[in-house]
Amino acid sequence: MDRPNKAWAVIEIVIGASIAFGGIVGWIPFSSNPWMLLAATILLWWRGPGWRGVGLRRPSHWGRTILLGLVVGLGYQLVGTYVIERVIARFTGELPDVSMFRGIIGNEWQLAFWLTMSWTLAAFMEEMVYRGWLMNRIAELTDFSRAGWIVAVIAISAFFGAIHLYQGFSGVLATGLSGLVFGWLYLATDRNLWACILAHGFLDTAGFMMMYFGIYPGI
Repeated sequence: MDRPNKAWAVIEIVIGASIAFGGIVGWIPFSSNPWMLLAATILLWWRGPGWRGVGLRRPSHWGRTILLGLVVGLGYQLVGTYVIERVIARFTGELPDVSMFRGIIGNEWQLAFWLTMSWTLAAFMEEMVYRGWLMNRIAELTDFSRAGWIVAVIAISAFFGAIHLYQGFSGVLATGLSGLVFGWLYLATDRNLWACILAHGFLDTAGFMMMYFGIYPGI
């Protein structure tokens, strides 16, 4: 990308939000993430800077990146589950609704299925489109200023929470806060997507393992 193009940034944000909305209301079956990834790939190729330009590049040190993703993912899962979600529940009156995953309890096939979904549709695709694509386009509206990146993190985290409306209002708040963590991690690693992808994947893996053993609150 030679220089910011605010008009096209707005168009891309609207495209991404529209596809995500289609998934929320059921116009797009199962998941809107593959369609968002397709749109992002086309637009990042056509207008730049490509996936590498928004962070899908080799980290300077794979070992440290994996360790960082593991610590942030597992750490936030524990803090989020046993502290943050309980605080949210005190104000909303309920924990995030994870009842759709109840079939995973003691079921190895369900566990394998949801772990596969968590690393593909969630960890990989969501970080690519929300942190890699849309967050960059929002920052583009302010010529990639420091304040613009802060606004982008907050805006995309709020939207990220909204697409998890199926978990109820508590789930929207909890997921939005996890989006802030991923957004912070993206910026803290010099906008490298791999730390976010790994943290997201490890967070979901820990959550599904807790559900499998029946110890996830509210399951």
